[in-house]
Amino acid sequence: MRKVWFLITVLVLTLLAGCETPAVKPSLTAVPTLAPTQTISNSEYLSIFATVWQTVNDKYFDPTFGGLDWRAARERYRPLIAAAQDDKTFYGTINKMLFELNVSHIAVVPPDEKEQMEPIMAAEGSIGVDVRLLDGEAVITSVRPGSPGEQAGLRPGLVVQLLNGKTVQQWASEVWRIPPLHERNERKRVTSKLQEQLYGSLDTAVDLVYLDAHGETREVTIQRAQRDGRVVLSPELPPLYVEFASRRLDEEIGYIRFNAFVPPIDQRFPQALESLRDMRGLIIDLRGNAGGVFPVRKGLAEQLVRERALFWSYKGRDVIQEVYLEPVPNAYSGPLVVLIDVMSASSAEEFSGALQAIGRAVVVGERSAGICVVADVMQLPNGAVLMYPAAQTRTADGTVLEGRGVIPDITVTLERSQLLAGIDAQLEAGINYILTARSR
Repeated sequence: MRKVWFLITVLVLTLLAGCETPAVKPSLTAVPTLAPTQTISNSEYLSIFATVWQTVNDKYFDPTFGGLDWRAARERYRPLIAAAQDDKTFYGTINKMLFELNVSHIAVVPPDEKEQMEPIMAAEGSIGVDVRLLDGEAVITSVRPGSPGEQAGLRPGLVVQLLNGKTVQQWASEVWRIPPLHERNERKRVTSKLQEQLYGSLDTAVDLVYLDAHGETREVTIQRAQRDGRVVLSPELPPLYVEFASRRLDEEIGYIRFNAFVPPIDQRFPQALESLRDMRGLIIDLRGNAGGVFPVRKGLAEQLVRERALFWSYKGRDVIQEVYLEPVPNAYSGPLVVLIDVMSASSAEEFSGALQAIGRAVVVGERSAGICVVADVMQLPNGAVLMYPAAQTRTADGTVLEGRGVIPDITVTLERSQLLAGIDAQLEAGINYILTARSR
């Protein structure tokens, strides 16, 4: 039986000291790391198991547990916990029980793992290349100008056959199944695994074997270079690398992209918005955006509405908390498009789905994975951390995003042939919508 291990993201760690429930929007990345050693006794295993089960029993947002017999689950898993001979078996077993709820943002994170960082945002080195799975192939979808990847001749549309010595299928075999269990989330996890190989320590190398535009096999080794956007969110934590870009497209349309809803995006977004105010419309690109924190996503949305509006409701076990947007003076009111894909998660889903629900934005791209609940975290007696969904996110029209994801108004998938021709079909669809919006 495979045992499941986790890294908990910096977004959780930053907020572990305590915060209002809606502020915590973490995500999980799984890696098998720990050796099969036993650091606590079997009686402590059972005590932690009891605490975890009881906490979820009392505080999980859905008292019906989605139809799962939660008490029967306890009886099935307790003997397995009692028989565990090492920490790896213990954490793997307790997480297997939690995963039966088939919901995101749920896990017990071992003490030695909780200080780990999200591998992409925390990596200081990059080759400036992004990939997506298109028809089962790892296709380069973007290459940052001036990056090591561009200097090595990489461009959108090339197919990666080997990445650091392994095929896509080999990397996929190392990805652990994390709820919600459906095709989009499977694809998201495999893509994340591939993307992680492109990032790493400064001045280390990425080995690529790829198919060029003519179907010829090429091989290249590219040194990772220093990333821009270094941000320290807390003195106790390593830095993150926050990406932000804004520009004018053909002098008519504004474009803003960022990789997470974390500071200093809450400062840079309004500044960029002001410089683009004379544009015919605005495109916010959230493709690949991993999520973030409540104050940032709410603050950005308030820059885009002219009237007070219900934006989200968070349904907990005993209460529904409603969140209203309070518009800023001179908020942007022009046509708005939000680009998403299967890699847009958590806060990116809340932001895009909520703007869509109130009719403020047209969403373009691919359906997101539906990793969108509000998590609470608690420290367990041995220093491990329990994360569990304490509230369910709903947009103003009552749509539940967990599992479902955000369904675009205009669905556009990327195609290799178009990427090779220099065409970003999702971006082009957003541009076309804005250019025709005022004639409707």
